[in-house]
Amino acid sequence: MDRTNDIDAVRSYISSSKYRLHVLRYLFEEGQATPTEISEAVDDLRPHVSRALSELQEKGVVELRVPEARTVGRYYGLTDAGVEVWPTIRHKTRNVEWSIEEPANQATQAIVELARETLGESLRSVCLYDEDDITVVFADPDVRSQYSDAEAEQAFRSLLIDHSLEELDMPDQECWSETIQFTDFSVLKVRVEDDTNFFISFTNTRNVSLPEFADAVLSAFLDASS
Repeated sequence: MDRTNDIDAVRSYISSSKYRLHVLRYLFEEGQATPTEISEAVDDLRPHVSRALSELQEKGVVELRVPEARTVGRYYGLTDAGVEVWPTIRHKTRNVEWSIEEPANQATQAIVELARETLGESLRSVCLYDEDDITVVFADPDVRSQYSDAEAEQAFRSLLIDHSLEELDMPDQECWSETIQFTDFSVLKVRVEDDTNFFISFTNTRNVSLPEFADAVLSAFLDASS
């Protein structure tokens, strides 16, 4: 990959096509493969796979491993740049597994109680994300009725999987919380430990000091976990 290219633009380009993602994932896992092998393994039509390979070659993340003149056994693999970029976007191919459940432990229960006490009727939902599953541990019935399962899945993907606190980089600083404000509501995201995040949604009618609230969420989790 040409280092003059903006890495974020390359990631965005790859992520915008499921075929590019499928090809990149398969080559990362298998090492090398022909277009036919990829097509059969990922269940995408051969023309889509061939086009994705050409596009990824142009971006410098995939290379042909045999002479260009060869017409059969055309094996492709990832370049060093492809090996480097894949781990940063692999989460985009994951299915979103989510469920609505009661808090499973004291730490999660403590977060729900804190959110209800702090936000009152403005609280919309409290969710736990542990890098494997998303668990909705509190959801206002009116809010839940506003979303279909497909819409809820898309919201979870946008908030938790496609947008990660770990991707935010500031020299000598660690990002462990952030607030995303929408038209009618906001979402506070707090990382309480490695691979464990809470996100708390509330209407914008509530006036709350978010840095202090984020600190309280982290403290409540750590105290209940100790």
